[in-house]
Amino acid sequence: MTNRFEIFIPNSKPMKIVIFLSGSGTNLKAIYNEQVKIQNSGEKNCGNIELVFSNVPACKGIDLSRLLGISTVSLSSKRFFKILGENPDDEMLRDYYDSAVFSLIEDLVEPDLIILAGYRRRIGQAISNKYKNRIINLYPGDITKSNLKRGVDASIQAIRNGEKSIKASVFLHRTDNRFGPCILQSKPVSIEAFNENDKDKLNEKIRVEAEWKIFPHVVHELIAKGRVSVDEEDNIYIDNYKMPVNGYQFTDC
Repeated sequence: MTNRFEIFIPNSKPMKIVIFLSGSGTNLKAIYNEQVKIQNSGEKNCGNIELVFSNVPACKGIDLSRLLGISTVSLSSKRFFKILGENPDDEMLRDYYDSAVFSLIEDLVEPDLIILAGYRRRIGQAISNKYKNRIINLYPGDITKSNLKRGVDASIQAIRNGEKSIKASVFLHRTDNRFGPCILQSKPVSIEAFNENDKDKLNEKIRVEAEWKIFPHVVHELIAKGRVSVDEEDNIYIDNYKMPVNGYQFTDC
């Protein structure tokens, strides 16, 4: 029988969430709003955002976190590597930077779940191993497609491939693959009325209709309630049911 790892096992305390971001923090806001909604409903809060980290100290996401009353920690990756005079993509130094980051974080909280919400640095191997199966990410496209290219918006790639709709995907982080196992995908978002010049409007549409719905759902409704597990072969299970490679197909959008 294949062993399975539960991403979080509910207990008497809420799941401790740390969010990593580098930009405006829109997915942070969506996840936070769901947390507040659960708290106001009188339902047991199974997940709580304890801390927000950014490698860009002056980004809007840090300002938003403070406005929401969430503790923040920052360590400029640009300044860190500039002081060292080294390449920020050097694998050994990536682990040094990550170690410095998590030294700051773990002095404040021991994360149960790490959410990469628009975090523009790749997590190195050392931290990936330490928090394996406890780091999740989102991509505004279908991660099961083989034609995805780095550096090109998922929406633009979908238009160029003649697709009529696009799905966003939430997945487990892996260092050896661009995308880890898919937990859940959004309902298809129509892109038929858009062209490449409409990129900003289309990306906003994907955020509103897909990202801001599935990220909070995965965090608060699935993981925080102990409903998600993964086996040694990277198969995802929800409520003990094995998911297909494209994960659970979310329809409540």
